[in-house]
Amino acid sequence: MADTQRGNFSEKLCSDCGETEAVFRHTGRLVPKGTIGFFCMYCWNERMVVVDRGDPPKPLGVKPPGEPKEFADRTIKVTTQNGSVYEFSTPGKKGERNVFCGARDIGFDCCKILSLSLGKDLWLKSFDGENLLWATSRVVLIE
Repeated sequence: MADTQRGNFSEKLCSDCGETEAVFRHTGRLVPKGTIGFFCMYCWNERMVVVDRGDPPKPLGVKPPGEPKEFADRTIKVTTQNGSVYEFSTPGKKGERNVFCGARDIGFDCCKILSLSLGKDLWLKSFDGENLLWATSRVVLIE
């Protein structure tokens, strides 16, 4: 898209989630007319889905869905389509959770869950080290 730049916009926060360093700058059909949006990879992907369906652009500031409320105050174990199991502690005051995956090194130990639902990719944002985003294969089981 000619109205999109991909790069390191580390001085800009994502126009939707407001937390992650932006990697896209966009002025076209994914944002309301006359606005500029800066987006992390997760929020960019979510906006692409809306436009691909033919829906009008969402307003800026749309927050990721996070995790289902039923898991808000307890530990979570998530199994993905490729067989990886992610174990999460109960959340801290800022929504951060310790995370462990025995199948691979994900590069961080503490994260916030950006999106967790059956049949969709699990998206995490690191709380320690660099501001990393992590996406998995589709979630097949949440315990």
